[in-house]
Amino acid sequence: MQAENSAARIHLFILGGIIAATALLSFAPPSVLAHGPSCVFHTFFHLNCPFCGMTRDFTDILHGQKPHLNPFSWIAVGVIYLVYPVLFFWAWSQQRLGLFHQPAVHKTVAAALVVMLVVNNLPY
Repeated sequence: MQAENSAARIHLFILGGIIAATALLSFAPPSVLAHGPSCVFHTFFHLNCPFCGMTRDFTDILHGQKPHLNPFSWIAVGVIYLVYPVLFFWAWSQQRLGLFHQPAVHKTVAAALVVMLVVNNLPY
């Protein structure tokens, strides 16, 4: 039971971070974009990481504009704001938070990241 509570706290912390980041991108986009994180992957390898461009795309989406920097921005929005919270609260209510640590979940996420890396570096 203690492990389940610890896992729940971690997921609640992640959801809180999503809410805080959304609020920052909604109400102070210039300061976030000007002082936001730089991509270490891009710096070292000169390739777009799977998430390159998403911060600016999320800001565009929050302000009613179409995202244009990362082809997976809309999918990421769906996963971050719908799939993950619903799955978390369902797993928490069923006392099955271990679901997030299954090898199949890790392999699916890894495969998705590889696809995102490849597609995000294709020329438009």
